[in-house]
Amino acid sequence: MRLQFIFLLTVLPLIAVAQGDSIEVKALLDEAYGYEDTDPTKALEIYGKAYNLSEESAYDLGAFRSLHYSGIVHSNMVNYDSALHYYRKSLAFSDKAKYPKGTAATYINIGNVYQFLGDYDRVADYYLKGIKVFEVIKDSASMAVTYENLAALFSSVKQHQKEMSYLEKALLIVPKANLELMGMIYGDMGLSQSKMDNLPKALEYFTKADSLSKYVDNPKLDFFVQRNFGEYYLLSGSYQKAILFLNRALKTNEKINDPYYRSLLLTHLGEAHAMIKEYSKANSYLKEALEMGQKNKIKEIQEKAYYTLAKIDNDQKNYQRAYKYLNLHMNFKDSLLNEAYLKQISLFEKQYETEKKDNEIASQKLQLQEKENDILKKKNQYNLALGGGGFILLGCLGLWLFYRQRQKIKNNEILALQSQQEVVKLEALIDGEEKERNRLAQDLHDGINGDLAVIKYKISSIEPDKFSKKEKIFYDDAISMLDNAVEQVRRISHNLAPPSLHNFDLIEAIQQFCSKQNASNPINISFQYFGNRLVLKKENETAIYRIIQELINNIMKHANATEALVQLNNHDDKLIITVEDNGQGFDTKSTENGIGLQNIKSRVDFLKANLDINSSAKGTTFCIEIDLKKNKK
Repeated sequence: MRLQFIFLLTVLPLIAVAQGDSIEVKALLDEAYGYEDTDPTKALEIYGKAYNLSEESAYDLGAFRSLHYSGIVHSNMVNYDSALHYYRKSLAFSDKAKYPKGTAATYINIGNVYQFLGDYDRVADYYLKGIKVFEVIKDSASMAVTYENLAALFSSVKQHQKEMSYLEKALLIVPKANLELMGMIYGDMGLSQSKMDNLPKALEYFTKADSLSKYVDNPKLDFFVQRNFGEYYLLSGSYQKAILFLNRALKTNEKINDPYYRSLLLTHLGEAHAMIKEYSKANSYLKEALEMGQKNKIKEIQEKAYYTLAKIDNDQKNYQRAYKYLNLHMNFKDSLLNEAYLKQISLFEKQYETEKKDNEIASQKLQLQEKENDILKKKNQYNLALGGGGFILLGCLGLWLFYRQRQKIKNNEILALQSQQEVVKLEALIDGEEKERNRLAQDLHDGINGDLAVIKYKISSIEPDKFSKKEKIFYDDAISMLDNAVEQVRRISHNLAPPSLHNFDLIEAIQQFCSKQNASNPINISFQYFGNRLVLKKENETAIYRIIQELINNIMKHANATEALVQLNNHDDKLIITVEDNGQGFDTKSTENGIGLQNIKSRVDFLKANLDINSSAKGTTFCIEIDLKKNKK
């Protein structure tokens, strides 16, 4: 669902330059905008001149627009690393120019780029930043577009009910005169309904969007209307109608010159022709889409094209080639972390858990010593009463016992203070460890990832036409390896410090974790939550998240399971967490169980909870019962 991304970008370049701005810079901006669709390279060159002129004259608003529009052009060209570079650079100038709408729009566009790259945690972060600014300046049209983008985010993680709720919010606040935006929203609502298999409702929304398109002259809205009808008829099995509308959309796409949507339309046309057994046309469309996907590094297109090509060859009994295409399709779904980084993550996990356990032991020791002090004090009082009613000898004996007990109390108090200091030190170490994990995650993402992006940008600027065949292979391999490295570093960063724990509540964070595991692993993981809204301390939420993360990782590594269930049930101040699978089970009494299970038990103790494990050849069930009264915020 990339509709809002394109729509927002077409609005921003039309913002008028304020009275008193540099006439020359404005002329350059207008000239460059005219080249964006026909000659984007020329547009970038002119925007660069506008930026240099703005810098020389300290014209901050001109510098912002030059950089921001350069980011838009790179986004349309599918140069996402470059787009992020220009967007981030433009933020400093929108702040200097005191132009909050530009700042908010930049946040949204950065979020849009991350959405297309699949980095959903960052998408939400930047969208929320943009929404806060739009709320302050009361820009209802931009707010509506941002709600559309949030809907697209939830569509990407297959939460279509939330997607619809944000689209309905967008429809409520969109200015009634903005028929183009209203048409885009109706189109998105139709797409959402189609993903929930409610095709009659989808057709109703698509028809509303079509009606609005008749009142405005906008090629993008016309394109999406035709595209949406094409997808609708493809889903409903009316393949000839689907081909008709998809071809219309393909023709309209020539006006907006969007390579992503052209390649997506080609895959749909290939699928439609394959369904009516026109295999020659289907192969032609799919191979063109595949070539565009490879050229623009669009993994989604390559995955779709390879899958349909595999189905076509299978139908034609070309099983060897079908198997080859199916493997290529699966390669775009699978991702492996670098083994060295995995060892580094494991080391940090073990260090963190060891310090956590030491902290718990020290706390328990402190509690025992405090109880012993209470007992000693009561015993001392008893001895005093006995000595006061006895003889002088007994009194002297009582004084001696008092002195002895008092000395013991002093010694125990000293030990208690020492233990308390030890707890403080351990807590400081744990806090430092968490900060170090976050710092490492940030350094990996912003440092190494940034460097890799710059390296890729510089390598990509080399003209490969003059290379020999062998050098061309090395060049393509280098680009591919850089893409893999960027993806690995991003995943490692999120494993060390999952952003979803900071941006969402615990339930949404767990739901996102399960969805991500479903997307990249063969095991089908179901998530269910019942009961009241869950409110816990952040450290307790982190402990629960880590328990579930560890259990799911153990299932994937050791259980040989095909299905797993994560269920949270919150009723009557009791939170019941159940994680079960249909795997091969394990011996729960074995002393050879690894550090993963020890980490789980340590966190369960931290939560003052009870753990029950049942395992057999038919599967394993972990049941954790937490008394929320003991963990109140």
